[in-house]
Amino acid sequence: MFRTYARMAPHVLRALVQGPDDPRVSKVRSRVYLDQVDFFGHMNQARYAEQFEVGRTDLVVRSGAWKAWRADGVYPVVARQEITYRRELKPLQRFVMDSRAIGYEGRLLHIRGLMVVGDRVHAQDDAFMIFIGPDGVLGEEEVRLHGDRLVTEPLAVHDWQVAAS
Repeated sequence: MFRTYARMAPHVLRALVQGPDDPRVSKVRSRVYLDQVDFFGHMNQARYAEQFEVGRTDLVVRSGAWKAWRADGVYPVVARQEITYRRELKPLQRFVMDSRAIGYEGRLLHIRGLMVVGDRVHAQDDAFMIFIGPDGVLGEEEVRLHGDRLVTEPLAVHDWQVAAS
């Protein structure tokens, strides 16, 4: 757990210091570290979830949403998460994590993360966040009030490749 915080800390500090180019899009550059590699010589599937957490954290801190949520006494929790693995990530390989809130499913905020090398998507994470407030789980309208500052269009991807923009 300490390793996760140690890896996340530089991203959070950078997000706090740097102003966002687009506060609704997070692009975190990273690489596959040797302690993330499994017996088969590629990133272990559990490490993908850790990395996607870094992307979501960068998104909410960089956008200012985290500060606003804390002021309102609410916080998000992953209610459901699905990761689709398309291509392996090898030791020391560099990648970019693109994280965006792309909509709602009832009272859940949908955040999509993509691990991209060049223009090829290696993995996709769909996390659905529920919000907890002082009086319990927030309703759909309240979630939209807290999430609308983040929601944007998903990154254009076709056949697991980032579409030219």
